[in-house]
Amino acid sequence: MKSLIIKSPAFFLVFACLFFCSCEKQASTSSASSSAGAGGSLAKFAIIGNYLYTVDSHSLAIYDISNPGAPVTKGSFFAGYDIETIFPYNDKLFLGSNEGMYIYSVTDPATPVQESMITHFRACDPVVSNDSVSYVTLRSGNGSCGSTKNVLNVYNVKDIKNPVLVKEVDMDSPSGLGISRNALYVCEGDSGMVVFDLTDPFSPQKIATIKGDAYFDVIPYGDVLIAFIDKGVLFFDIKDPLNAVKVGSLMN
Repeated sequence: MKSLIIKSPAFFLVFACLFFCSCEKQASTSSASSSAGAGGSLAKFAIIGNYLYTVDSHSLAIYDISNPGAPVTKGSFFAGYDIETIFPYNDKLFLGSNEGMYIYSVTDPATPVQESMITHFRACDPVVSNDSVSYVTLRSGNGSCGSTKNVLNVYNVKDIKNPVLVKEVDMDSPSGLGISRNALYVCEGDSGMVVFDLTDPFSPQKIATIKGDAYFDVIPYGDVLIAFIDKGVLFFDIKDPLNAVKVGSLMN
C-alpha cells in the first residue's frame, strides 16, 4: 500500500468527522468486536445500538438516537467519581476513572445498571475490554492524576460482578490502548507504542515498541490501526496484528 501524507488541516478535520461518523454507524449495526474497535480508549462517548452514552467527571448521560436528526434525552445520573473515559463492549459500558473502573450493564439500554466497581491507586485510567479480560493503563500524568506509578493492569472479568486483578505490567507512561485479535497496543507518549502478544490474554507479552513519534491513543478498525500522535494521525496495516506496518499518515 502506498504511503499517504496529507498536511492540510482542513482535510484532516473533514477526515476526522467522516471517520468517526462511520465508526459510530459501524458500532450501532455490527458485532461487538467491531463496536469495541470503533472508538478510542480515551473517548467520552459511546454508541450501542440506537443509544448514545456520554460521560463527564461524575455523570453518565443517555440519549435515544433512533432518529439521528432528533436525539431524545433519556436522562443522566451520578455514575462515579472522576470519570475520564467510556468504552462499550456487547451490552456493557466500562468507565475509567481516576480511582477505578466502573462496569455498567445496558441490557435495558435506557437504564444502565452498575454491575461492579474496581478501585485502584489514584491515576489516569483508560480502559478497553472484551468478554473475559479488561486492560487498564494507569499513569502519573502531569500531576493531575495524583500518582507516580505507571502500569498496565489486567483484570479477569469473566464474572462481571467480581473482577479480579491477575497481572500488573510496569510501563513508562501508558495512555490510550486498543485490542485487535491477538494483539494489544499501548501508547506511551514520547516512548512510542508498545505491542503485546495476547496468546495468553491474561499475561500480555511485550514483543515490540514502535518509536519515532509521541503516541496518545489508538483505534483498531478492521485490518487498520489508527494511531493518534502529537503531529496528526498514523495508519498501520494490521492484517498480521503482531506486525503493525505503517502505511500512511495525516499530518496537521
